[in-house]
Amino acid sequence: MAKTDQTVSPQIIWAIVGTGILAFTGILTETSMNVTFPDLMKQFNISLSVVQWLTTAYLLMVSLVMTTSAFLKAKFNPRQIFIIAIVAFLIGDIVAIMSHSFALLLVGRVIQGIGTGVITPLVFNIILENVPMAHIGKYMGFGTMILSLAPAFGPIFGGVVAYYLGWREIFLLVLPVAFVSLVISIKTVPTEHIKNDAFRFDYVSFAMLAIAFTSFLWALSQLEHGHVSGMLFGLLIVAAFAFAGFLYRAKHATRQFLNLGIFRVPALRFAMLGYVAYMFTNLMVNFAVPTFVQLSLGATTMIAGFALMPGSLAGALLNPIYGRAYDVYGPKMPLLAGNAAFVVIIMVWSMMTMNGTVISMTIFYLLMTLGRNLAFGTSMTAGLAQLSLPERADGNAIFNTAQQFAGAIGTTVASLLMKVNPDSAASVATQTARGAQHVFGFMLALGVLNFVWFNRFLKHNAPYSE
Repeated sequence: MAKTDQTVSPQIIWAIVGTGILAFTGILTETSMNVTFPDLMKQFNISLSVVQWLTTAYLLMVSLVMTTSAFLKAKFNPRQIFIIAIVAFLIGDIVAIMSHSFALLLVGRVIQGIGTGVITPLVFNIILENVPMAHIGKYMGFGTMILSLAPAFGPIFGGVVAYYLGWREIFLLVLPVAFVSLVISIKTVPTEHIKNDAFRFDYVSFAMLAIAFTSFLWALSQLEHGHVSGMLFGLLIVAAFAFAGFLYRAKHATRQFLNLGIFRVPALRFAMLGYVAYMFTNLMVNFAVPTFVQLSLGATTMIAGFALMPGSLAGALLNPIYGRAYDVYGPKMPLLAGNAAFVVIIMVWSMMTMNGTVISMTIFYLLMTLGRNLAFGTSMTAGLAQLSLPERADGNAIFNTAQQFAGAIGTTVASLLMKVNPDSAASVATQTARGAQHVFGFMLALGVLNFVWFNRFLKHNAPYSE
């Protein structure tokens, strides 16, 4: 459809739904597996800091693949990109189903991460390229809602399936959902495409970014041992040099990778800082709550899944309304009101953690999500609105990459804060509860920082006029 038209065709709506379902399925498996970590620790005889790599490695792969979305967009039409995504997802899912060791399960998750990393930017690129600016907030909210339903159903889906069947059946049961996505998308995802043969992918930049991301996460995992080691310093040095090389290449290389020039726009920088902080806290709390409910309160995986469901479901269903609030009121009200609610709830939650129950955890998570999602979706929409249409593909890729990498860091940090010391006099339940309290305190600090980022954003806010 023409971008100047004020309507959105049914084909585009179905394309958003179809691609969104596949992205939903990728996130569903991620959030489903979080509640199975205690069971996996027993089955494979591994620690919490090792099992969390199922999420960390998955998100790392997702974030790296997302950096290629601008290249894929230049070389392939949207329907071809969808096919690449669903093939990778299905291969990874089948490997996970057949895995009988933690290593093979991890390989399957990494391959699935390729599919999710390809499909998620495609959902939003379809919206950005086919929806008029007058409705962009509503449809970005609609796309976000589809993806946000996965954290709502993921924990309870994973908890129920793992409790009654086993963790392997999680991957088996998502196969029909992926095929539903295929049936919807294969005819509705657009094929219109202006191929850019001049685009030459910068493999050196990609390799440097991969080394930087992996080394940094590996360095964080070294803190599990409770002391600073030579390995930790070495990995941080490798990460720093690799990232410095990436930045140098981005400025001087003739081949394209990511257009970091968009960061010249101040409002975009501050919107992204807030957005990344929310994703960081999102994965922290999604790791902390199921672990706390199982290890501190002695609940089953099924109950742990129920603890996250009401909040995630309410937050997801409200995303289109939140997006419409941006269309009507602009970014100020959603950003500041949403963050204020987030900070107040987290402050109270952190003070009551040691006396927490399954019901209190469920209520606090629900209230926190309502505030966070109001500001979270707005920060991405308002940030991308600062860019011209040709720049939004790069902006979308960078936002999604930063989101996933922040999530990977958040999972690693949460696992470190909730680490159980077998030599401690305190019980596992008490240590886990204290760790969860530390996670909420960390989240509170980030929420306070978001007031700084959002006020700076509002000072520089200047949406691009098409």
